[in-house]
Amino acid sequence: MNREKEVFSFRHLDLLFFSILAAVSEIMSYGMLGVWNSGFHFSFSTVLCLIAMIRWGWTGVIAAMIGGIPGILFSDMPLWSGILFYVLSNAFIAIPMAVYGDRNRDTIAEGHVFLLLYIFLSHCSLSVGKGVAIFLLTGETTGAMDYFGAAFFTLIINTIVCCVLQMRNGLICDMRYYFTETEGEGNGNGRS
Repeated sequence: MNREKEVFSFRHLDLLFFSILAAVSEIMSYGMLGVWNSGFHFSFSTVLCLIAMIRWGWTGVIAAMIGGIPGILFSDMPLWSGILFYVLSNAFIAIPMAVYGDRNRDTIAEGHVFLLLYIFLSHCSLSVGKGVAIFLLTGETTGAMDYFGAAFFTLIINTIVCCVLQMRNGLICDMRYYFTETEGEGNGNGRS
């Protein structure tokens, strides 16, 4: 029972850490955008969310939603429009992980094809979420395709970062199985 409490506490601390990193990444991204005065925007908040969801399941979407909060602060949108576009639409990124369910997420983390498919489907789901938000705010129907194209470079960078981190044990893994394997009591197949 004490071990379960320890894992529960670690999960909250880990998700808090990923959420703070995602928010800081967005702040840095907006700061760089202001300094360079370009139309290019890149942030690591999406990749942090993807990793958090592999580690803890669909609840890792918290990192994406908290990571979207700085967008509200730097945007010219009214508050509720900013919340819809920058925070609530980010929840769509969790659709692939929610569909995947409670199965061992190490299968995603260990397999290159599964990881690439997971990243791509998450990006498509996020694009749909942004498209829905754009439609509700402006009535424009091409928002999902526009966002997918605009964030394509981000998709490539997220893929590279995840593939590099995939080589390190314990960074991208299902934490339920990681804890049981380190204790030697489960049938998890976390990487050794």
